[in-house]
Amino acid sequence: MEAKREDQTCALKLKYVKGQNSAGKDVYAVVTFPHVNPEVTDADMYETVVLMGRLQARSLHAIVREDSASLIPQG
Repeated sequence: MEAKREDQTCALKLKYVKGQNSAGKDVYAVVTFPHVNPEVTDADMYETVVLMGRLQARSLHAIVREDSASLIPQG
């Protein structure tokens, strides 16, 4: 059975090192951008994050792209 995607969404999450706890382990802060165009390429998204990272005082630890869509049967 064939299916198509509908209601696509995309979010971008940036995980920064916020500091360290009393045990010396890193503590993280996550910044979420929830309404990203799902058609943006991974390369363009990564390049944008690198540019945004230059504006931050904290070190970037991880970049996460979350895509979601409903699958609707066709036919």
